[in-house]
Amino acid sequence: MTTVDTMAFRPRALRADERSRVLAQALDPHARLDEQALERLRAVLWTKEAGLRPILLSAVTDAERHAVPALLDTVGQVQRGLPEHLAPVLVLCGAVAAPAPRSGDVLFVPDPEAVDRPLLFAAADLFLTATPDATTAVHEAMATALPVIGTTGGTLEKDIVTGGHEANGWLADDGDIDALVAAIVQACFYRPERLRRGTAAAEHVRTVLKENRRPADEPTRTPGAAA
Repeated sequence: MTTVDTMAFRPRALRADERSRVLAQALDPHARLDEQALERLRAVLWTKEAGLRPILLSAVTDAERHAVPALLDTVGQVQRGLPEHLAPVLVLCGAVAAPAPRSGDVLFVPDPEAVDRPLLFAAADLFLTATPDATTAVHEAMATALPVIGTTGGTLEKDIVTGGHEANGWLADDGDIDALVAAIVQACFYRPERLRRGTAAAEHVRTVLKENRRPADEPTRTPGAAA
């Protein structure tokens, strides 16, 4: 597992209005946030009936750029199949070519380097991987208590547990788009299960990092010193 700064990436209980402000800042990090800008974003994120919609975050590297069209298509299927208050808003961060395809339900972070990344992760509900491998972003998401949704066929399978009390995310078979759509739908629909798996994800990261700690990281003892 890659090293994750668990002091920076950690579970945070942000209020809904705080999450809106964090996302607004990420979408336009160099702008002065005013009430009009926040209202435009709230029109996308909020529904009158049920409050804030699920926030689905994906962080894409240069090597994963090719997977963005399929990712957008998958999320589009999910959004069309769920009622408005359960349909997720996708926040796409990272190596996305500009101009990227845009819609009201897909928000792009234009300058990832200017974003407080741990805070951005804390403002989300779920993390969607673009490839089947466990990247640094996957581990950062797990440390933030975000359940990870992805596919089999890579190193994700070492970290993501999908069944039982240790379940910490959802995996679909590689290439099975219907199963991936179903996994995202389930994660958006069942909030208590989403929270439970997120807690398990954070515990998994901390346990694995502790177990993998090198002997050199342990405090040294002087020979003959009292225990």
